[in-house]
Amino acid sequence: MKLKNISGNRTSIYSVYSYNENNTLLDVFIKENIILFKSEISDIILRLKAMGNKTSAREFYFKLDEGVPSDGVCALYDNPNKKLRLYCIKYGSVLLIVGGGGEKPKTIRRLQESPKLTRENYLLRELLKIPKSSC
Repeated sequence: MKLKNISGNRTSIYSVYSYNENNTLLDVFIKENIILFKSEISDIILRLKAMGNKTSAREFYFKLDEGVPSDGVCALYDNPNKKLRLYCIKYGSVLLIVGGGGEKPKTIRRLQESPKLTRENYLLRELLKIPKSSC
């Protein structure tokens, strides 16, 4: 689903509906984290809006190659003092599919050290395997 409130003429931003829910993966991410990380959620939404309307989805916003090399799975870069990680699929600078994510404590180095982050990342990898004819 296109996220019309944050997409713009620079980047179109989409999210996928979550299984068994009427919410997108981004909606679920926000609901799971809004209480503990309200300012970080606000910052993420502002950055997504800026990408959509002003700057486009430039590489400096992302940690690339968070999936299989060249599949487009990436993470929205977190500032050194931030704890949330949001996974996306990036196609150039004009299309972004936002998935889910969660807290990435600074005590872990790899997403595989967190079952939640592993699950969210691998969900996007699985989406890439769905044949386009079945979408």
